[in-house]
Parts: sequence; structure tokens; C-alpha cells
Amino acid sequence: MAAMTTEPAPTADRQIPAWASTVGPGWAGLLDQLHRALSALDPAYRIEEFAAKLGGLHVTVADRFVDGEFDGEFADRTTALTDAATIASEHTCEDCGAPGRIRFRGDGVFTWMRCLCDDCRTQPRAVAPSAGSNPASS
Repeated sequence: MAAMTTEPAPTADRQIPAWASTVGPGWAGLLDQLHRALSALDPAYRIEEFAAKLGGLHVTVADRFVDGEFDGEFADRTTALTDAATIASEHTCEDCGAPGRIRFRGDGVFTWMRCLCDDCRTQPRAVAPSAGSNPASS
């Protein structure tokens, strides 16, 4: 098997558990499942982008290179996993994990899109201001 090259050395702060607190607790199960699946492909996987956008979860995994060559199979497999997590998040309440749908909420100046169930829609929690930011730079 070909040796894998990495630069810089992967660290836990570039994997999903480090980002989980930037979104609602209802997506914890989705994030755990995605982390386990990505770790099975490559224990040293790294997140390039992590955000709640347009009411859903959006995750991009950093490309992997093996012996200096782009690993297209890895990219295809990680994209399939992250796309499935995005679709699931668009039907899972970000606050409690129950079935939900994307809702709009605004204050006259800003509008937020979040996936919420009926109960959480009527009793909203505060929107995390750091959603999508890099936890390592906070």
C-alpha cells in the first residue's frame, strides 16, 4: 500500500468533534456518525470547512494526497458522506434532533434559516454567533 503524505500533521482540532459546539445539539448524532465514517476512511482526515448554511450542515473535507498524487477515490467517498449529512441535517431539528424542516426567522434586519421541529420553532434558542467559525482560532 502506498504511503500517505500529510502537511501539516493532522490534529484533533481539525476534525468534527472540535466543531460540534458551533451548531445546535440536535445534530450531535449526525456529527458523530459522520466523524466515525470519515475516521474509518482515514483516521487523520481534516475538515476544511464546517458551517450551518441555509438551514443545513455543510462540511468540506480536505483533499488527501498519496505519494504526491491526488486521491480522487477518497474525495468521492468523503463527498458522498458529507452530502448525506447535509441532506439529513435539512430534515433534523438542529436544537433537539426530532424531525424538522428549514424555517425562516428574522428581526427586521437579519434573516436566519434553521432546521427546526414545530416545538423548537415556537420556543427558539439563541442562534450561535460563531456558527461556521474555526474553533481553533477562537
